[in-house]
Amino acid sequence: MKFEYLAYVLKKLLRLFTILMILPIIVSIYYEEYNAIYPFLYTGLITAVTSLLISKIGASVQNLNDIRKVTCFGIVVNSWIIATLIIALPFIFTGFPIIDALFEGTSGITTTGATILTNYNYSHAILFWRAFSQWLGGIGILVLFIAILPQFAVAGRQMFFAESPGPGEEKLTPKIRSTASAMYKIYLTLTIILVLLLKFTGMNWFDGICTTMSTLACGGFVVNGNIISNCSTLTLWIITIFMFIGGTNYNLLYRSFTKHSIKAFWNNAEFKAYLLTFITLSVLVATCGYFFMHSQVKQIILDSFFTVISIMTSTGFSITSFENWNLYAQVLLFIAMFTGASASSAGGGIKIVRWLLVFKFLKTEITRIFHPNAVINVKSNNQIVPKDVLGQVLIFMFFYILIFVFSAILITLLENNAEIGMISAINALGNIGFTPGGISTFHPVTKIILILDMLIGRLEIIPFLVIFQPEFWSLKK
Repeated sequence: MKFEYLAYVLKKLLRLFTILMILPIIVSIYYEEYNAIYPFLYTGLITAVTSLLISKIGASVQNLNDIRKVTCFGIVVNSWIIATLIIALPFIFTGFPIIDALFEGTSGITTTGATILTNYNYSHAILFWRAFSQWLGGIGILVLFIAILPQFAVAGRQMFFAESPGPGEEKLTPKIRSTASAMYKIYLTLTIILVLLLKFTGMNWFDGICTTMSTLACGGFVVNGNIISNCSTLTLWIITIFMFIGGTNYNLLYRSFTKHSIKAFWNNAEFKAYLLTFITLSVLVATCGYFFMHSQVKQIILDSFFTVISIMTSTGFSITSFENWNLYAQVLLFIAMFTGASASSAGGGIKIVRWLLVFKFLKTEITRIFHPNAVINVKSNNQIVPKDVLGQVLIFMFFYILIFVFSAILITLLENNAEIGMISAINALGNIGFTPGGISTFHPVTKIILILDMLIGRLEIIPFLVIFQPEFWSLKK
């Protein structure tokens, strides 16, 4: 790996976070919580000084035009690790234990939403920082880089797809920088719309802004433990709709906005599968709630649709505790944890498109058994899927299940509880955050396992597999 390139990107990342510290400081000043300024001031000083120290390493780098894809994977992984540490620093300076601060920071930037907080008696700046970290991580840190920095114009394409290595490499526009800018414009537009809608339904500005950032990022952090459950029915349906939007492919959203047409959605196999899975699981969960829990129709429909989309998109908001659902509904919700949202969205999980490709691949293999001489290709949206893409999907699925099983076993042994082990592992790996029990009471090793799972899940496994190869570290060019 070429460390000059890594230093060059980290320098830019540190400078960006130095500037971003201004936002929570402004929040502290507005609410006259002046002591809350110091954690962010100290963090800003650390990022600024560190940026100066490493700038000499990457001083010879003028651009990244000759960067290799394998180096991009290393840059992406290390950038996310550094970003996690930076996000955690204000929590450390606020008084959080180091592991708890790292857990909260990782949960924020990976948009997992699991929290170690047992109360929310913290400054507005800290609560804002939690939500803002999710908003940053929702669409990708390096996507923001590519959108605002011209130095990443050429290398941006490789880093763009290294940050979210999904089954396809589809651009919204001919230039990757324009693509990143388009994604952030959509993201920002949706943010403003949802803030205004939440204000209209009765939320104050601060709660509305923080809830909006968590919703569109498919994150799940809240400013207090009761804010979601105390929302009006209208507010909950609005949040449900925007969680669904947050889990929708941004390529489709872009085409819909620019062409003023919804045809792109109906012509896309992944979106139709995403919508059908959401509706089917929601109806089944509602049916279980109505017949086995004897809930009122209107309430169980809202609870079911809200909970299913919250889990599918990895948001993790909850208006009904997982333990309150009957066994049949819990099984369906557990299935939802494995479905995931759409590719190129803010949602996490395995992603619907991967399931589609796996099922189509299995279908073609079965067909070949009966027709061994037939030439059969796996297609997605009428386009042939390359064999290397199918290979990556199968590798991803194998390691996803392997990491889940390994993590679940370890956590089960540490916590002496199989339910906590299984649900915590899939929630961390899928960046869902719908974790049972009090995370603050978990064994420190359990928290470390969950931190690693959250990072691996957010970067979709492949980049981490790359950096563990010995030849990666010996690569110089």
